[in-house]
Amino acid sequence: MPFAFQPGIDPSATPGPEALLFAFSGDRLLVVADAPAGVEHLGELAATALFIGHLDGRPVFTVSVDAVPEGVAHAGLRELFGRLDPQLHGVAGRAYQLVEWYRSHAFCGRCGHPTHPVDSERARACEACGASYFPRINPAVIMRVQRRGRMLLARNRNFRGPFFSVLAGFVEPGEALEETVAREVEEEVGLEVTRVRYFGSQSWPFPSQLMIGFVATAGPGQIDLRDSEIEEAVHTQRRPEDRQPVAARPAPPERRVGPRDDSFALQHRAAVRQPRVEASPPHPAPRSALLTPAPSLDDH
Repeated sequence: MPFAFQPGIDPSATPGPEALLFAFSGDRLLVVADAPAGVEHLGELAATALFIGHLDGRPVFTVSVDAVPEGVAHAGLRELFGRLDPQLHGVAGRAYQLVEWYRSHAFCGRCGHPTHPVDSERARACEACGASYFPRINPAVIMRVQRRGRMLLARNRNFRGPFFSVLAGFVEPGEALEETVAREVEEEVGLEVTRVRYFGSQSWPFPSQLMIGFVATAGPGQIDLRDSEIEEAVHTQRRPEDRQPVAARPAPPERRVGPRDDSFALQHRAAVRQPRVEASPPHPAPRSALLTPAPSLDDH
């Protein structure tokens, strides 16, 4: 089934009344009644919008503004989970990454001269020194580590409340993705992993990650917390009624949070927390887990 959104490039395009507009003030989307604020709400502020493609045949633009018009609200993309239409939320994530790249590369990082949009590809070029700048994507791995039917969960000291999650981390230069999985697990909890298998990927626009999911099997040995960001780690049973920890304190029950959103390649998965405590961290913590892969994979 083809994606409803079709990317497009036309630096000369300007938004008309029929355009779908995603306007951002910093990292917050301008909204009216839980829908993106339109051209009619922004007026002249929409004139500098960047064309990024079509959604169901409707032209889509994105723009960064300094002032929020009267009568227009604004909210972060995390806050808009479940409030904004899932398809619009997915395009909003793409729009934010593109407008942030477009705004932050208005001048050449090599020589300081202004850059200009390229007609044939998603790039900004410097005529003075020939440098080209493309949208930046930061790859990160996120992994479900299993051992005999139990899943490894950890709690980052920066999380609000007793929030547990699978491990994740950014890819280092020169690494294969599987190498990143092994390194991150060993660095954070002191375990070696085998049978690293690809699961899926999704865009994660906070601000510009590509999350690449894996499943891996933990080798023998005890959890050894080596990363100062990790405060606690446990092996938990996959079924809530059988969940028993083998390390640290008793594992909290499983609860699914967030909408099942088809706008991303991975579904937003279950988080683990104790009752009556907010499950989501207030900000994306570096080198820590943000998603939990689906509980339907078998640990062979």
